Amino acid sequence: MSSVLQLPWQVPFGIFTLCIDPLNIIFLIAIAVLVICAGVYGIGYMRFYQGKKSLVSHVSFYCIFVLTLLVIVSANNVILFLSAWEVMTISTFFLIIFNDEQESVRKAGFIYLVASHCATFCLFLMFFLMAHTAGSMNFDLIAKTSFPPMIAVTVFLLSLAGFGVKAGFLPLHIWLPHAHPAAPSHISALLSGIAIKMGIYGICRILWILGVLPDWCAYLLLGIGVVSGVMGVLYALGQHELKKLLAYHSVENIGIIALGLGVGLLGRNYHNSLITVLGFGGALLHVVNHAIFKGLLFLGAGSVIQQTHTGQIDRLGGLAKTMPLTSSLFMVGSLSICGLPLFNGFISEFLIYFGLFQGLFMLPLQGAVFCSLGIIALALMGALALACFTKVYGIVFSGEPRFDLKGEDPGMLMIIPMLVLAGLCIWIGLVPQTMVILTFLAGTYMSRISYFAVDLNIVMVPLSMVIGMSFLFLSLILGLVLLRRFMVGRKDMPVREAWRCGFTRCSPKMQYTSSSFACTIVEFVKNLLLVRSHGEEIKGAFPNKISLGTSVHDASDENIFRPLVKAMFVWSKNIDAGRVRYTQMYLMYIFLFLIFLLAWKLT
Repeated sequence: MSSVLQLPWQVPFGIFTLCIDPLNIIFLIAIAVLVICAGVYGIGYMRFYQGKKSLVSHVSFYCIFVLTLLVIVSANNVILFLSAWEVMTISTFFLIIFNDEQESVRKAGFIYLVASHCATFCLFLMFFLMAHTAGSMNFDLIAKTSFPPMIAVTVFLLSLAGFGVKAGFLPLHIWLPHAHPAAPSHISALLSGIAIKMGIYGICRILWILGVLPDWCAYLLLGIGVVSGVMGVLYALGQHELKKLLAYHSVENIGIIALGLGVGLLGRNYHNSLITVLGFGGALLHVVNHAIFKGLLFLGAGSVIQQTHTGQIDRLGGLAKTMPLTSSLFMVGSLSICGLPLFNGFISEFLIYFGLFQGLFMLPLQGAVFCSLGIIALALMGALALACFTKVYGIVFSGEPRFDLKGEDPGMLMIIPMLVLAGLCIWIGLVPQTMVILTFLAGTYMSRISYFAVDLNIVMVPLSMVIGMSFLFLSLILGLVLLRRFMVGRKDMPVREAWRCGFTRCSPKMQYTSSSFACTIVEFVKNLLLVRSHGEEIKGAFPNKISLGTSVHDASDENIFRPLVKAMFVWSKNIDAGRVRYTQMYLMYIFLFLIFLLAWKLT
């Protein structure tokens, strides 16, 4: 079920060998769709910088980035994979820091580079263990090796650490909320839709190679999915900047994918083909779906930011009147990411739900408990995502402008890619058979079982029923709307002002803000989030002009990584102060290290 291309490559231990199989085809589809759409969108988006900045380097790094993505998912050799991985990291860094005159952009690029290289260190250790045990650097030969349990578990944990940083598992997501807002919007779409999926691809490939793993590995993946998904959407709910909010929703959706992988691994361990394929297939379908709807949302956010010159949610409002196309397409992306029926996000989440419910009844007690936890978490993610995007769309596109910030729909070079992505969201949501078949094929390949071991109708029949009922319900609503319009005719409906709460004059600033809309939920979970208030409360019958706001800060950043980085700086200064300044000592260190390597090789 795979095709191999091998070319001569004069690199020690490296063979330029590419392999196409059902697993990487899913990622190649996601890459092709989003790279083309983001590239066309970028042509229109970057016109703003013509004559102000050189675009040659940006285009060059974009092409390098795309090429390395294709090599990573099709590489069949460890050295080739790591080489492409490192080139992807460096090219992504230069794409992120396009606006390098801003200090926040330079900081975001630095955080991304440090996090990525820490992850690469874990990957070096992981691949060294695998290659040393298998005696080969080729993935297809490594996959035929029977790994000792301790080695297999160590490889699995190193893959979660290394690939988890790129994927954005919480709390390893620290680079994500910095890099996404800093990059140009079409690059943000690629970072969220494709770049973080390289981490998911790496984990999928390792699961395919290792085969059988202890049950607790599946429970760990399920736990990572629950924590990343729930905390990601909670952090998103408390954000006030549009692209940063979308960045945290990437953490949430990576959690959903991890949940699916955990279900698949759990089913594989208990030799249940249906649960295995539902978990792996649902996770892989969500890889494609997330790339589509998150790409659409970032491109829509980029259009808003380019037109209004701000991404602050509380400064926007009423844009649906001046940007009708953008607002409609953003609505499609919002409905998709919330997992509502008739849109693509629902299809992949339905498969994962179905797998969790199957596990609830077919697995032993411990597996059933974790599946029930996954069901509750997935439902909670959907409800919170719906609340979050009600906030975003309601504040940004509905109501009245809060400030004199008006925009208009961008040119067709930016609209057409969004139309394509929105069309795919609806097409997969209404006619999911093609993508479900492809992802089921990849799921059976990952679990090394026959495609015919699972009856596709088991899931397609209830899925078709849900889609049909949803379509019927939507048709009924539209019919009632049209009937009302027909009965009312062209009569002018009376317009009345809203109650002013005692104020003599209404102001657009009296609408819901980002903080006030989400304050109930944020207050309820303030012990999980770092919620800070700034300003002063209203006091007295006739208060002076005051302001009060809240902000949500990343606990992983402030409580884990900042103290860790500070300690590393202190440690490095101590080492620098006590270093030996004699060449002979350095030569002795090198000699001792070479002896250690020789002894290691002989053993």
